[in-house]
Amino acid sequence: MLRPIFFRSQVQPFVNLFVERAGSTYLATLLDSHPHIVSLREELAVLRQQGKDGAAQLAWAREFWTPPLLGRAKARGFKTKLVDILDPDGFARLLQEKECRVLCLRRRNTVKGVVSTLNARRLWERAGTWNLLDESKRRDQALQVDFQEFDQLLRQREAWDQELEEYVERLGLPTLMLYYEDLLLDEAAFLNQVFAFLGVRPQPVQGRTLKNTRDNLRDVLANFEELRERYRNTRYAAMFDEVLVG
Repeated sequence: MLRPIFFRSQVQPFVNLFVERAGSTYLATLLDSHPHIVSLREELAVLRQQGKDGAAQLAWAREFWTPPLLGRAKARGFKTKLVDILDPDGFARLLQEKECRVLCLRRRNTVKGVVSTLNARRLWERAGTWNLLDESKRRDQALQVDFQEFDQLLRQREAWDQELEEYVERLGLPTLMLYYEDLLLDEAAFLNQVFAFLGVRPQPVQGRTLKNTRDNLRDVLANFEELRERYRNTRYAAMFDEVLVG
């Protein structure tokens, strides 16, 4: 069966704005495995690490969102954290000019986001990667969490969530609010709403990363009870006990 060809005017540009450790790499690889989607990873972060400035980032994004006159992709996008956008106002104007659609990916459970960050750091120190790609690389030794570091990361994540929400609101563009928890609970339903939002037909897709942190934090944290006790009588307490998948 021949794959369809799309005119430039038919291609939907998009961006996935996210807070770290919310399944963004898994989502990017899922989308990129769709035959009619080009979904890149953190290209702006790469440019930033190379010492490029905001103008270079915008030039790259403009070129990327200017597809060929004829092509196989119906949607083209990439993911980025706000911290990696060197010219946020210029980027916002470009998003509006290109009439981009916005995927906004976060976690409802802030506590698990922080634990995932700590576990990802451990993976990086051991294997040189932020994402688990091979089950043989998994290490299930419990984490001993420093209370002060955890609290700092919790506050930082709350600030990132707020900044992202405000930035997306100012864009005034079509936006799909996405949560990692929904991806865990029903991947097919999660993806179907993304496909509909991007204007592509549902297709079987395959992600490339594995979940690195167990969902039950009692299996992850060596000092779970002590850490949980510090947040008793706060809105975070229930987040420690949440278990969505086995």
